[in-house]
Amino acid sequence: MGNLGFHCHNLDFFDEMIVGKGLRRGEFYNLTAGELPRLKRLVRRHKLEWSIHAPLIQLDWYPKPPTWSFLCDMDADKRGLTVKMITLTMEQADEFGAEYVVVHFPSPTSEESDEGGSKVKAIAWKSCDRLAELSVKKSIPIHVEGVGASPLINAEFLKSVLKEYSPPLQYCFDTAHTHLAAIHNSFDLYAFEAEILPYLGSVHLWNTRGKDDYMAFRHIPVHPSQSAEDGWVDIARVLQIMGSARNSLPIIFESDRLYPKALGDYSYGEGVQWVKKLLETLS
Repeated sequence: MGNLGFHCHNLDFFDEMIVGKGLRRGEFYNLTAGELPRLKRLVRRHKLEWSIHAPLIQLDWYPKPPTWSFLCDMDADKRGLTVKMITLTMEQADEFGAEYVVVHFPSPTSEESDEGGSKVKAIAWKSCDRLAELSVKKSIPIHVEGVGASPLINAEFLKSVLKEYSPPLQYCFDTAHTHLAAIHNSFDLYAFEAEILPYLGSVHLWNTRGKDDYMAFRHIPVHPSQSAEDGWVDIARVLQIMGSARNSLPIIFESDRLYPKALGDYSYGEGVQWVKKLLETLS
């Protein structure tokens, strides 16, 4: 199961969260610039497949949190800032040999606007033009990941974009961000996954029951105790819908290290083993 990995933004936990759990892949994000030589050594030593979640390094000129993306923003300066950040990330991906880069798109605008209107859609399309150019220039795929309460996170819009720009652009299906968007935009998460499947490049696994969970606990590790009847994403169903792609596409645990004590204080490792067993059963 070399396609399973962990999203890492602190190399001090590399052994605990990746190698120690038998994972052969990592996705790295927001490291200090001084950690890049260490990252290169660790990847080489452990023969790790790896990707980047933009930005790879901490940038003092980019707004915080660095997960903010302004690719759908009405403000051209803000859009330019995100493009600058992604351009730098693509250069680093090329230099260090990353397989692909994850970029947040679509995302909400930073000001009040008709987010689903024609102006914002036109801006989003132009941003896809730029992303595709960057991908082709470096011969490195970009996986776009929808986040936040953006009405552009819907199968119709994303399929039209990906049909136009795939394979340079592929989709990163994030289980919990999609769940939150599905609640906000009133669509079915599993139907969305099935429609976007032909353009799928990677998957992020973590869980939530809704906005309250997210605000209180952020990225909750997946765990077999989580029931769809209680509002959690049905992880087994997500993997089943993937079909044979679940055995080859990168599947990244994008959770915090620790399970919230208030929700059971379970082990991240139990979730990893559960997903491994699910993949074995479904194969």
